[in-house]
Amino acid sequence: MKLTDIIHHDIVIHLDTLKTDPELVKQIQTQLNRLGFYPGGSWLDGDYGQRTEKAMTEFSQSVYLNNMESKKFGKGWAQKLLPENQKPLPSLKDKNKEAIYQTFLKESVKGTVDEPALFYKGIDTSPYKTQLKDYAARLMQKPDGKTLVSVTKDTAHFQPFPSVGQLPEIDDQGLSFLHPEITEACLCVGSFANGDFKTKWLGRNALSKTEFWSSSKIIPILNVVSRSNTNAFQTDIDTCLIRGRDLSGQYRELSVHNVLKDILSYNHKIASSNSLAAMLKQFSTPAELENWLKSMTGNQDLIFTGRYGEEPFIPEPELSTQSPQGWWRPRNVILTGVSERHRGENTITAYDLTRMISMLGWHYHIPQASRLPGAQWHSLESVIRAMGADAARLTDVALEALDLQDKISSPVIISKLGNGVTQIRNRAEAVYVALVQFIQPSTMGVPELVMFSMALKGAKRLEPRDAKREVVELDARMATEVTEIIRRGALGELG
Repeated sequence: MKLTDIIHHDIVIHLDTLKTDPELVKQIQTQLNRLGFYPGGSWLDGDYGQRTEKAMTEFSQSVYLNNMESKKFGKGWAQKLLPENQKPLPSLKDKNKEAIYQTFLKESVKGTVDEPALFYKGIDTSPYKTQLKDYAARLMQKPDGKTLVSVTKDTAHFQPFPSVGQLPEIDDQGLSFLHPEITEACLCVGSFANGDFKTKWLGRNALSKTEFWSSSKIIPILNVVSRSNTNAFQTDIDTCLIRGRDLSGQYRELSVHNVLKDILSYNHKIASSNSLAAMLKQFSTPAELENWLKSMTGNQDLIFTGRYGEEPFIPEPELSTQSPQGWWRPRNVILTGVSERHRGENTITAYDLTRMISMLGWHYHIPQASRLPGAQWHSLESVIRAMGADAARLTDVALEALDLQDKISSPVIISKLGNGVTQIRNRAEAVYVALVQFIQPSTMGVPELVMFSMALKGAKRLEPRDAKREVVELDARMATEVTEIIRRGALGELG
């Protein structure tokens, strides 16, 4: 049987029957390979195995079909899979930026000063919420030049990802298309050329020190992973607990992944995001953490000794493996907290945040000398899942505004928000740090991989001051500029 038979005769086939038809399975594998879900070569064998099942599941999720749950496959599913039935990319060159901003503005008015509507839209509203578990595997995808290519073809001005501690060359005019309310920004575009991973860095005041609010919480998270895997490289952070007495004196045992999810999602299931992030900082002294960050990014001017407005949930935490079966067996202590509190300030740069999230998401592609020291993919995967649940869904609404939501496949969206109204600078501010990756169809017939990371900070001040209106307009502006970046990324214009 062929996919065209299913379409033309309106056949519904059960999964158990599909598995026994090598001709149909091979055609399905070939189509999944073309779309970037399945490997090529000898894997196109007509044998239904775990790889085929995983690829079919990912594809069905990407086009919002529940066939893998029902185990029935009919005309609608086959039409989605065949190339002549694939929806083409919309005309991205015709998108009106001002119209997009006005659309977002209507949504933003529903928010509050503390929780802007788009920034705090929440993972439960995301069409990708069931796909977080697949993000790490998708980040390992690499174009082979035949069944998948990078969207950016001209990489003459791209460079290898910089080694740890080395500053890259940043094109300071590369983000001139962003609205003036974006005060600091850094963008790193990834692409593969002849099998080698290369990057291009674009910026606007990318090395200017400023406060980046809660977005900098990704730094202590990555520090803990790096140091814990350095001490115990085989230990998956998912299997670890943070132990100790909280500020009330109660003894706590917290799953590390649940802590990360609470920090990123703001669900407050354990404690506040601020107090949990401050707790992770307590695994290093202020000087140790600041020096570690400097050694990662190569930026020697940053300051990172502050906390997040609250005391750490557990002031002197301990990171350890869970006890083996039997209470009498000793647990393995991996990291021990310090008594010195973090009391200074966090003034870093858009480049620092872009660099750190790039080292996380592209760990699999960058050379050993560029990686977070000691960090293992099995632990970074836990961070990736947690960052996929970030409350800010700016990339979600951007893809919807560009009519790309049901055109792309294998999306990855990991991010961290930051926002507030500052009395020091007398304005509303918002920060969005993200790494975005997806596969899109191409007019040339070969699917294209789009990949970039970014850190944007926006600011808005009205005269006379109106904090609520500032927050509303800035919320819409940030979403609009993320949309413009994705539009240009899909067109291959960021390189």
